Amino acid sequence: MRRLASLVRQDLILAWRNGHIVVVLAIAALMIALIVFLPEKIASGPGEYVLDEIPGAPVRAAVLRLGGDASSLPRTREEYETLLESRPNTIGIEISGSLDDPVVQIVTRTSAPEQTMNLLVASIEQVLRDARGEQPAEPPVEFLRPQAPVVPLNLSGIPIFLAFEVGILGFLLVAVFVFGEKQEATIRAYRVSPGGLWPYIVSKAIVFVLISIVYGVLVVAAGLGFAVDWLSILALVVWASLFMTIFGLGFAAWFRNLSHWFFPGLAVLVLNLLPFVSYVYPVWSPAWVTFVPSYALVYALREALFPTGNRELIVQTLATGSAWLCAAVVFCALSVRARLLKGA
Repeated sequence: MRRLASLVRQDLILAWRNGHIVVVLAIAALMIALIVFLPEKIASGPGEYVLDEIPGAPVRAAVLRLGGDASSLPRTREEYETLLESRPNTIGIEISGSLDDPVVQIVTRTSAPEQTMNLLVASIEQVLRDARGEQPAEPPVEFLRPQAPVVPLNLSGIPIFLAFEVGILGFLLVAVFVFGEKQEATIRAYRVSPGGLWPYIVSKAIVFVLISIVYGVLVVAAGLGFAVDWLSILALVVWASLFMTIFGLGFAAWFRNLSHWFFPGLAVLVLNLLPFVSYVYPVWSPAWVTFVPSYALVYALREALFPTGNRELIVQTLATGSAWLCAAVVFCALSVRARLLKGA
């Protein structure tokens, strides 16, 4: 334990002298600035403008009754055309004739996906039925879990900040540590010391877990305060940091220097970032990307930060993550022993 404590203290000092802790604090400050200065939602104008030319404007009344935005309902053709000219990307909907025999014309200045147009047609048909007084039977709805409130825009990025920044910090900075030790011949001195394999690995893991915890606490507290599920959040952050640090240590052991490591390391980081695309655009979620550990992590962090009643996701992610961590420990131990501690 004394040996381990000495190594941890030494690595913390090196992390401070090399500027790693300052870099992490700067990244945390940037993330906090995004949380503070981003709006809770982006106000945008209507995506469609509806011109009701049926006598009495029954469609306009139906849209308002269904909760439509009055700013999307111009009263005259001149106003309608002016709005379309000012916002070329919007869709114009012109309804004339009568309720029993309506004539609907959809005007687009740019191409729109077929799915969007189909939804738009279905919405128009629903509005026309409502205007005629036809009330279709509402289908029964059963909520499998309690409905969660909508997450504000400025807070929605916190799971991403935690999942991917913590991973990058552990994987990238531990590689910088290793190459610094090689360049300064520190690792040669360590080979002849009584330190051993496991204190070397555990020391690095402890240092980057502590740094990741500080980063995670600062970002979460800035956005959500302290009334959150800290146990789940910190468990996920610690697991992510441990996995990426230990895997990164074993990975870096096979390279001569940072230049030799750069492109393979960048490929690993890009793979780790791919679930970000699935998180932002859920329609892109191929089966293979779900096997990347950060995929489950980001959704588990979202559940821990903004609960929806699906705590099983957090438990499952930590259970699966334990298997990944065990594999990373074996890989790291073999790599460090073969490439760093035997003079390879």
